[in-house]
Amino acid sequence: MATRDELAEALHDYIARGQADERVRRALKNWRCHIHIRATDVDAAFTMAIRDGAISPLEDGLSGTPDLIVSGMSEDLANIFWGDENPASNYMQGAIKVQGSQDDVMKLDAMALFIYLDK
Repeated sequence: MATRDELAEALHDYIARGQADERVRRALKNWRCHIHIRATDVDAAFTMAIRDGAISPLEDGLSGTPDLIVSGMSEDLANIFWGDENPASNYMQGAIKVQGSQDDVMKLDAMALFIYLDK
């Protein structure tokens, strides 16, 4: 199990790597998405916003109305955001649940995969 602080650190790292990757910025161009990230086994919830290729700083807690909700066990979420595990396989195995429009889910998958492949 990852702690709340470990999950936050993984998310901060994920955002920094996403902002630094040209492919990610191109994939996120013209995308606006408000994302809630919730751990199901520890008290940890965060909000991430993407606006026209830029990822806003991570917010502690859930704010606003989400376009996407990403939930799962803290360890699984941290491993994806650290880039230690393939995000596609975790989605396929049901370790991570994503709720939202198919277009938003596909963009999030692309972002996660680019970051995973660059690690």
